[in-house]
Amino acid sequence: MSPQFDTTVGGLNLPKIVEEPDLIQCEYAKGKRWPSTFRRGSEICLRCDRLSCTFHPRGDLTQIFQPDWKPLVKHETKPAIIGREQGYHASPALERSFVVKPKLKEFTPGNLTSEDVLEAFPSPKLRAYQKEIVTQIVEMFVSGHRCVILAAPTGFGKSYVNAAFASLVPSFYATPQLALIDQIMRDPYLRDRFVEIRGRRNYRCYYQPNRPVHVGKCVTTDFPCRDRDTICPYWIQKVAAKDSRSILTSLSYLIAEGQTDGSESYLGSRSLLVLDEAHNLEEQCLSHISLRVSPFTLPINVFNEKLPELLKIKTDSEVDSFLESVEASLKTIAERSDRILESTGLTTVQAEDIDKIQRYLTSYQLYKRSKSTWVWQIRKDELLLQPIFGREYLRDLVWKRGQYYIVSSATIMEPHEYAELTGLSDYLKDDEISFLTVPSTFPPENRPIIDATIGRLSAQELSVNMPKAIRAVEDILRKEPGNVAIHCHSYRHQQNLLDGISEEFKPRLIAHTGRDREEKLQEWMQSRGKVFVSVAFNEGQDWKYDVCDAQILLKVPFPDLGDKRIARRLDMGYRDWYDNQAMLEVVQAYGRAIRAEDDKARFYIIDSSFNRLLNNRWNETPEWFREALPQSFRNR
Repeated sequence: MSPQFDTTVGGLNLPKIVEEPDLIQCEYAKGKRWPSTFRRGSEICLRCDRLSCTFHPRGDLTQIFQPDWKPLVKHETKPAIIGREQGYHASPALERSFVVKPKLKEFTPGNLTSEDVLEAFPSPKLRAYQKEIVTQIVEMFVSGHRCVILAAPTGFGKSYVNAAFASLVPSFYATPQLALIDQIMRDPYLRDRFVEIRGRRNYRCYYQPNRPVHVGKCVTTDFPCRDRDTICPYWIQKVAAKDSRSILTSLSYLIAEGQTDGSESYLGSRSLLVLDEAHNLEEQCLSHISLRVSPFTLPINVFNEKLPELLKIKTDSEVDSFLESVEASLKTIAERSDRILESTGLTTVQAEDIDKIQRYLTSYQLYKRSKSTWVWQIRKDELLLQPIFGREYLRDLVWKRGQYYIVSSATIMEPHEYAELTGLSDYLKDDEISFLTVPSTFPPENRPIIDATIGRLSAQELSVNMPKAIRAVEDILRKEPGNVAIHCHSYRHQQNLLDGISEEFKPRLIAHTGRDREEKLQEWMQSRGKVFVSVAFNEGQDWKYDVCDAQILLKVPFPDLGDKRIARRLDMGYRDWYDNQAMLEVVQAYGRAIRAEDDKARFYIIDSSFNRLLNNRWNETPEWFREALPQSFRNR
């Protein structure tokens, strides 16, 4: 071990540094909120052995000194040697970011063997069909396929199969469902396989802990955060992710981060991109492509100023003129904010507005460069512009982030249509894409689908059939004393049900609005014998065992025909896509309450529109869903 240093500069006692071949450890910093060991690539002062040029004298985090500002000894830096973390981090995810891991054998998806993947499998035991699917995916990759689309029901263990591949090669593991990320990071078999990264809003500013990073000190003031990679929780985590073998993130972050391509911090492309729960990939990407003029995408004062002009729009040319006017106003605010930043600094509200402006202008530039056909519509005093199809953008938003792909979900309804609409068929050859399906291991008798249909609940027949539907719901609730979830599809149907149901059932009902969705969900999940009257809870929910004893599908969730983009698709002949989207949502809702082989729950269908939908999409509907259907549905 080299000698210890105990240097005093400017009257301040500085940390001791202990140096070993693979470790530089600051004895003074142990237990503090700043690193007790330093990341590879960090800078250590040759004179005083401080990290970089910013330090906190006597551990007081409110005082920050830099040599340029104080008469201290000039720093002469040398690279730090990475060591193991000493537990100063605020979260387990950050703690793992400094752990040194042994160098693994170099793999690519194309040179893996089944033995390699099974040896790396996260759980000690394999579930049914997992070994077979691992073998088939390996064979696909080795034989020249670059994308495997895996349709596997709840209970198969998609996350474990995906993680086995992702942990062997440089990879992204992305999902649109934040709940799934939380589930993975809580799983003792999975959490150490990844470094997780989220958006800046999820991390607190080091210098101003009461603020998230996206409105932190380096954003609201003219402050150069030179040591961000070693003190800022977000940048610490991003550097750790960049250095890791496998990155776990949301699809939203993967897309947004992809727009930093060309910057030093860009996470780049990796050998394997895993997309889990990716059945709605095109729709989810369209939400990032869309250009929306609303109080949520513009500073509120700009939106209020532009609203009268927005409501007068009638033609395409008026849309273009309006958007140019919005752009000019936003650029003026941005220039003014730059001057404020250099003088007094921005408030958090001003910083939030600048963030909105930057996001909006990025979307606007994409819209102006696009070669696709877009549609515009004004709904609820908001202007929305969307391309009819998203495949033009999927290559740059998603597919460029990997060389090989595993795309998994329980509900990939029609793989050829999926490949077309997500742009995969434009990016890869047909013989480079394969499709695998997995049967369910859950007994059909534990998850019966029950025919309770009373008539169609379309807009034309709602007034006649809604009273019948409410009586059917009441009959079901008399038979189901446990927790029940009702899938209403829209707030209109929800309100009709709440208004018409008998008083004897109202004490059991828990209904949410658009503002208290999570609070009401938790209230219902923690109760017993209650009925959750829900809208748009078809996906991303884990209602196992007595959390949910039965579900009621009140209305088949067809896409909204009032949406001009959907109407244009239908005009272009995409009726199968329209029906596939509806069946996908039905199957997703069905899977919320059956989460294990010994779990039991019933699924009642009230809307007779399901009969026509099932007939049209019988071959595309998963076999494990069809096997739970009663004979009355099979005969129609």
